[in-house]
Amino acid sequence: MALCLLLLTISSRNCCSAFQFTVLRAMDVKKIAVIFVLSCCLWAVNGIWLARDTQAPAWDMALHQSYALNYLPGADQGLGSRFWEKSGTYPPFVHTVIAVAYWFFHSGPHVAILANVPATVLLLWGVYEMGLAFAGTRAAVWACILTTLTPFLIWISRETLLDYWLAAWVAAALALLVKTSGFESRRYSFLLGLACALGMLTKWFFGGFLVGPMVYIVVRHQIWSSTRRTINCLVTTAIAVAGAGIWYAPNFSKLFRYYFENAHIGAREGEPPVFSFQSFIYYLRLLEGYQFFALLFCLFFLSIVFVYKNRILKGGGFLAVAIVGGWLAMTLLRTKDPRFTMPLLGPMNVVTAAWIQTWRRGWISGVIQAVLLILLCTQAYAINFGVRWLPRQVVLLKGYQGQLRWDWNLYLQEYFGILGPPKREDWKQDAILRRVSDDSSGRLLRTMLALIPDLPRFNATNFNLFARLRDLPVEAGHPQSALEGIHSFEGFNYVVLIEGDQGWAYTTTENLKLNSIVLTHSQTFHFLDSYPLPDGAVARLYAIR
Repeated sequence: MALCLLLLTISSRNCCSAFQFTVLRAMDVKKIAVIFVLSCCLWAVNGIWLARDTQAPAWDMALHQSYALNYLPGADQGLGSRFWEKSGTYPPFVHTVIAVAYWFFHSGPHVAILANVPATVLLLWGVYEMGLAFAGTRAAVWACILTTLTPFLIWISRETLLDYWLAAWVAAALALLVKTSGFESRRYSFLLGLACALGMLTKWFFGGFLVGPMVYIVVRHQIWSSTRRTINCLVTTAIAVAGAGIWYAPNFSKLFRYYFENAHIGAREGEPPVFSFQSFIYYLRLLEGYQFFALLFCLFFLSIVFVYKNRILKGGGFLAVAIVGGWLAMTLLRTKDPRFTMPLLGPMNVVTAAWIQTWRRGWISGVIQAVLLILLCTQAYAINFGVRWLPRQVVLLKGYQGQLRWDWNLYLQEYFGILGPPKREDWKQDAILRRVSDDSSGRLLRTMLALIPDLPRFNATNFNLFARLRDLPVEAGHPQSALEGIHSFEGFNYVVLIEGDQGWAYTTTENLKLNSIVLTHSQTFHFLDSYPLPDGAVARLYAIR
C-alpha cells in the first residue's frame, strides 16, 4: 500500500512537472512568434521605405555612421587609434554594431540602419517580459503591438541614433531586473550586469533609467538581510562597472566637460531652465505631441486610472518608479529632446496593455480592439508614407517656443521635415566633393571645405560622411562666427554658401555675414560652380585662393 502511494505521488509530480514544462514551452513559442512577426512587419515597412528614399542622413545620424567607419579593419581614424577614442564623446556600442553591418554588406547610409534590427527584437523581448510579469500573456502581446505601432519609435527605428538601442537595453534591463526576483537568481543577476554594461556603453543616459528601479528592488526585497541576494547584487554591479569602465574610465574628464557644454547648448536652443514649470511639463507635451500622439496618449492616461483603481498590475510600483524616475532624470537635464525619453515608451505601453487585456471578451470588445488597431495602423501608414488628403499636422494647442516650437498635436505626418515619408532627393554631396577633390588634386596637402549652411540634409557632418564613404581627401567644417571678417575662413580652402534658409538659428546666426564676406571679396573667393538643391535653393561653391 505504501509503495502504491509512493508511486502515485511520484507519478503525479512527474505529470505536474510535464504539464508545467508544456505550458512554459507553449508560452515561449508564443513569445518568439509574437516578437518575430512584429519585428518582420516593422522591418518590412522599413525596407519599403528605404527602397523609396535617397536622402542624405541628418546631423547626428551622419555623425554616428562616420564614427562606425573608425571600427572597420584598416580604417584611417582622425580621432585616434585607441578603442576609447574612436567614437569621440559617445560610448562605442552602437558604432561597433553599425561597423559589423558595414563589414557584412558594404559601407553606406541605408546599410547602417540595419544595425537597428536586433535592437527591435531586444526591445520587444523586454516589453513582452514586462507585460507577462505584470499583467499576463494577453497584456504582453498587446504591449508589443503598441510598441511596434508607437509613432516615434517607428521613425527612430530607421535612424542611426543611439536612443533606439538605448530604449532596447533599458527595456531588457528592466525585464531582467524583474526576473532576478529581488536578486535571488544568480543567472539573471549575471545577465542583468551584462545588460547594464552594454546599456551604459550605448549611452550615458542609461543609468538615469535604471537607478530608481534598482533602488526600489533593493529596498522592497531588503536584500541586505540575505547573503545570497547581496552577493548577486554585487555581481550585477561589478559586471556593469567593469564592462562600462573599459570606455568610461579613460574618457571621464572629457565627459565631465561635455556635460557642461551640453547644458550651454540647451540654453542656446532656448530650452526652459531646469527648475521651471515649462521644464516640468516638457516631456509630457513631447509625449502627447511627438511620441504617442493624442490616441495613444489618451489611452495611456485612461489606463493609469483604471489600472490603479482596479489593482490590475502585479507589482505596479516597479513600473511607476521606472517611468517617473526616468522622466525626472531627463527633466533635470537642460538639453531636451523627444528621443531622450524614448526608453520610457515601452514600460508605458505595458501599462496601457494591462488595461486593454481586461476588456471583456465579446463582440463589442472585439470591435473596439479592431477599431483601435485600424486607427493605429492608419496612423503608422501616415507617418511612414504620408496621406495626401490629410493635413500634415493638426495642432490642438500651441506649446513652448524655444529654438523650435513644441505643440500639443493630434498627430503629425512628419517631424520638422527630418522624419516622415521617403523622398527621392539628391543634396549634391557627391558632386560638390568630387569637384573640390578634382580642383585641389596635386595642389593641396589638406583640403578643407567650409559649409556655411547647416541644414538637416546639407551640413558639414554628412559631407564628412560622404567624403569618407567615397574615399575623397576632403574634410568639411561649419564656421559659425564672422567676427574676424575674412579671417573667419582661415584654414579653409573652399567654401559653400546658399541664400535663403540657412538652418536652425542657434548655429546659423552669423550666416548672412559670412555669405556677405564671400560675395564682397571676389579676389579671394573664386566662383567654381553652382548646384540646385531639392528645397529650391542653389548652393554655390567657391575656391579660396
